[in-house]
Amino acid sequence: ASTHARKNLVKASAVDYKTAFMFPGQGAQYVGMGAQVAAEVPAAKALFEKASAILGYDLLERSVNGPKDLLDSTAVSQPAIFVTSAAAVEKLRATEGEDAVNAATVAMGLSLGEYTALWYAGAFSFEDGVRLTKARGEAMQAAADLVDTTMVSVIGLEPDKVAELCAAASEKSGEKIQIANYLCPGNYAVSGSLKAAQVLEEIAKPEFGARMTVRLAVAGAFHTEYMAPAVEK
Repeated sequence: ASTHARKNLVKASAVDYKTAFMFPGQGAQYVGMGAQVAAEVPAAKALFEKASAILGYDLLERSVNGPKDLLDSTAVSQPAIFVTSAAAVEKLRATEGEDAVNAATVAMGLSLGEYTALWYAGAFSFEDGVRLTKARGEAMQAAADLVDTTMVSVIGLEPDKVAELCAAASEKSGEKIQIANYLCPGNYAVSGSLKAAQVLEEIAKPEFGARMTVRLAVAGAFHTEYMAPAVEK
């Protein structure tokens, strides 16, 4: 195994990693997104039109006009973020050329953004990406509808302290919340029941010294056992 790892390391070190494309996940959506790029770049508008035909509703209209509650729903936000991210690639192509679009040697994404990274890397077509994010969004929305759950960013604490905060909130509420995303030093997203999240928000600053907490615009406790009903679908 170690010989295999060394061989892979040699292969990796031979690649000149200079450009990475990173794509966002849920919570990045906002009412009005996509309006400017669709107006300026015909290829981007065409992506929204292709997606709308698959989804059965006008995705650009929902992205631009909302309402916010509808756009924030998992079933809508997942394809909306996927398509808007793909439209951003078309904006790059239109403004900086094909070489800029092909410059990345690695692509990655946070959660839903992994699907955009896979599309960019050629793992599947744009149309299949829309179908996948539609199915994923609907399955996760159904799971989220079973229990009142949410996500919260905790800012200003080390990860071990956030884990202690989650344990305290879980014990106090009698329900579960845990770290879901290690976003960057000092910013960790926690995910769990709404009741546990509310307790966590109450005690994070006064009892644990967090700088602040921010409730995320997501429909459920992603990256936890609360999403188990969506896995099979």
